[in-house]
Amino acid sequence: MERCACVERELDKVLQKFLCYGQHCERGLEELLRYVSQLREELGAAALQRTPLSATLSLVMSQCCKKIKDTVQNLASDHKDIHSSISRVGKAIDRHFDADLCGIVPAMVWESQEKQILVLAIIEHLYQQGMLGVAEELCQESTVNVDVDFKKPFLELNSILEALHKQDLEPALSWAVFHRQQLAEMNSNLEFRLHRLYFIRLLAGGSGKELEALSYARHFQPFAHLHQQEIQVMMGSLVYLRLGLKNSPYRHLLDESQWTEICEIFTRDACALLGLSVESPLSVR
Repeated sequence: MERCACVERELDKVLQKFLCYGQHCERGLEELLRYVSQLREELGAAALQRTPLSATLSLVMSQCCKKIKDTVQNLASDHKDIHSSISRVGKAIDRHFDADLCGIVPAMVWESQEKQILVLAIIEHLYQQGMLGVAEELCQESTVNVDVDFKKPFLELNSILEALHKQDLEPALSWAVFHRQQLAEMNSNLEFRLHRLYFIRLLAGGSGKELEALSYARHFQPFAHLHQQEIQVMMGSLVYLRLGLKNSPYRHLLDESQWTEICEIFTRDACALLGLSVESPLSVR
């Protein structure tokens, strides 16, 4: 465990540098954009007045070019420093762990059926983590044939999750409607949660979305006996639509954490329905 802790400390340093670099980069670029935009406005004003470029403005342009060059060089230097930190993580792994597996397992294991079982477990883990390209590459290099039916649910779920991360609810809703009966037998509220979030997105559109939101509310009818109070809250929020939900007692409906929650609910219920483990066996300690 001490060896893992040593590597983890090096990794934490890299992650902290990445965070600082991202913040520094964003601040630097925003400042540069403001500076260039201001100069552009001054040049545009001079062009409209058809006046020659003043010595002061010429000097400012030269300083602007130098500022851009210096900013790029500083960011490149910081980026190079991150690369050296990443290499230290690799060195820490090499220093604390033995890369030679011959002393851990007999060589004959890698030539037996156990090898194929291990490769399949790794491939399943990669599919479950959404690393589809890596999984396909491993299939080719290991010459392990993975049945299309095995891959299909992982590909479908990852595609839907990717859409949810982009706040696109359509693929998840289509999937939930198609599996409505099975989800109901599991006492899952996934479909209702998806319709609820879609309705909230309409509310977030503000004034002008009242009719569309009212029309969409018909999707709540199959769930009225189980979620009556939540539906009443959402319908009550329509009163404040013209004023804006952000300034109303219903502002909690716009909480962004709902998107993270819906991804977790979808993953849990979809995996349960398809008979898949929510977590890969390789990621469970």
